Amino acid sequence: MTGLPGGARGAAPAGGTVRPPALAGSWYPDSPAILLATTRVLLRQAAAAPVPAGRPLALVVPHAGWAWSGVVAATAYRLLARGEFARVVVVAPSHHGSFDGYALDDAPAYRTPLGEVPLAREAVETLKAPGLARVVQGVTGPEHAIEIELPFLQAVLGRFSLVPVLVGRVDAAAQEAFALRLAMLDDGKTLFVFSSDFTHYGPRFEYAPFGPTSAARARIRALDAAAIDLLCRLDADGFRDFVREKDATICGRSGLGTMLELLERIAPKARGTLLAHWASGEMPGSGDDSSVDYAALAYTREGGAGGPALTTPPAMTPVDASAPPLPEALGRTLVRAARGALEADLARDTARLDAALRDLGDSPEASRLQAVFVTLRKTDPLEIARLGELRGCIGQVVPTYPLVLAVVKSALDAALDDPRFPEVEASELPGLSVEVTVLSPIVPTATWKDIRIGTHGIVLEKAGHRALFLPQVAVEQRWTLEETLDHLALKAGLSRGEWRSGASFSVFTGQVFHEERRR
Repeated sequence: MTGLPGGARGAAPAGGTVRPPALAGSWYPDSPAILLATTRVLLRQAAAAPVPAGRPLALVVPHAGWAWSGVVAATAYRLLARGEFARVVVVAPSHHGSFDGYALDDAPAYRTPLGEVPLAREAVETLKAPGLARVVQGVTGPEHAIEIELPFLQAVLGRFSLVPVLVGRVDAAAQEAFALRLAMLDDGKTLFVFSSDFTHYGPRFEYAPFGPTSAARARIRALDAAAIDLLCRLDADGFRDFVREKDATICGRSGLGTMLELLERIAPKARGTLLAHWASGEMPGSGDDSSVDYAALAYTREGGAGGPALTTPPAMTPVDASAPPLPEALGRTLVRAARGALEADLARDTARLDAALRDLGDSPEASRLQAVFVTLRKTDPLEIARLGELRGCIGQVVPTYPLVLAVVKSALDAALDDPRFPEVEASELPGLSVEVTVLSPIVPTATWKDIRIGTHGIVLEKAGHRALFLPQVAVEQRWTLEETLDHLALKAGLSRGEWRSGASFSVFTGQVFHEERRR
């Protein structure tokens, strides 16, 4: 892979076996383009979270699937800058193995869809200690609590080396001893990430001291708030007492205890800032009788502060019909993102997509729900004469995804899932042009006679048949309105003229952004 973040272009050390991704395609996307775009969407959704003073030294982040805890994690990762850290230590609980002490890994690298992250071998060796920290076979391969953090780190940091640590059975003395070894890695270019979910509540977790989950939300919040306060104040003994007295179901509790011992040694004046906190049971569409709380915290040497935390999942609504057109510059960036998506998944090169996503920055338009179509066309006159100009065109009629993600998905769908054509191959990309059409909200029209060629895109529906033309189709084909509707009926699986009775029509407008001529 080329152009990929996260150290993908660096050679992994010889020997050993690279750890493959275990969660890609389930807990987070397995498409490099969709994965990279999703990180940017989540980072934008987290933009209202507080920003503490100073550079992060340590982060606490959740480790559930991104659909559940991705925005919470993003409130922490958005504080990082590209190239800011050369090494990241990720400390997480072990969900797939039981052992004493801390488990290290002897793999040369961890791989995600965004590339390989090399392990910092010297740092791993530094952490080894008899009876305290060693390589434990068989526990790192299926573990999700480290892997789920890596694509975020790759997207925001670029290249870095990894020190993965799983926490087994450890008491206070072991936490203090391992914190001393971790402190040896504090060189100003190392970030410490502690992966943990908070209260696991309900029958699935055999923990329901406050009664049914639906009626216990406020008390669960208060329980976690007490734990978070102790964490923010670096009260290691108080936190361990809390865990014992409350029988707390914070899965990363031993890692968090280790973090407090570490910070007391390397940054005693540090204080934590709560960035976000909510529960899976508060997510839209959740019908589970059990719930897991997610929280993100950031620690800086300067202390806490930074404003109120996010306490509710961000709501996404479709673009309003009165929204102004997209700026031309943003449209050009969306076209580059579409081209970059094709290069990322077909040619395994994410450089162009990564650059386009960064250029979008925190643009509010890029995060709004809006329907998009991406059209791929051939540019070789001989190919056009032989097989036609169109090479793929797919999108959404109803706003389903944030705009930038809609563009990336539509580009990939146009290349790989248009049933009229075989899949686009990487070798074809130089001979294709990319066009992005951003749709306005679709509204019904009383009669087909109200449709305006060159202005309106058209949706025809009749007896379970449906088809759509973008606004530019009729103009490019030089069709009249009646000819356009005849062709639209054929596309829907009807006969010419069947649109004249019993059919309904909806219309929309579209902003069309073309790719700059490629030389």
